[in-house]
Amino acid sequence: MGAKQITLDIYKVDENATREAVEKYLLQAREYKVTEYIPEEPSMTASYSDMPRSNTGVTSDQTGDLVTRMLDEIERRRKHVERAEKAISRLGWKQQKLIRARYMDEDDSWDYDTAQQIGYSDRHYRRIKSIAIYRLASTLGLIVLKD
Repeated sequence: MGAKQITLDIYKVDENATREAVEKYLLQAREYKVTEYIPEEPSMTASYSDMPRSNTGVTSDQTGDLVTRMLDEIERRRKHVERAEKAISRLGWKQQKLIRARYMDEDDSWDYDTAQQIGYSDRHYRRIKSIAIYRLASTLGLIVLKD
């Protein structure tokens, strides 16, 4: 009688949803790297009105609010790119090469083109990509579980 392997299938990973989440995160990081955030501009100062105003005790600083939102958005984008780069840097060199070529360096890059560009067969490329995507999902907390 042969030995039986015990498997604990406690968590079932939704591979397609997990891959999509990682790809979305990486593509967003690339967009943040190559595009510049253009903030809103404050509107003109209101014109004079002789209508009596009541004191609400609240001051409004439209320019200050805009600057705060702009700085928050710039910082959010920077952290997103930094987090993606840090996660990629933890991969093996083959996986890093593949992920950077496919998701971070080129716009409109396809798997077939990327495999040819880096000199991998289609099968080898898919295997390395699959492992890299799973590791990135784990590192970035993007693993999606099945119901």
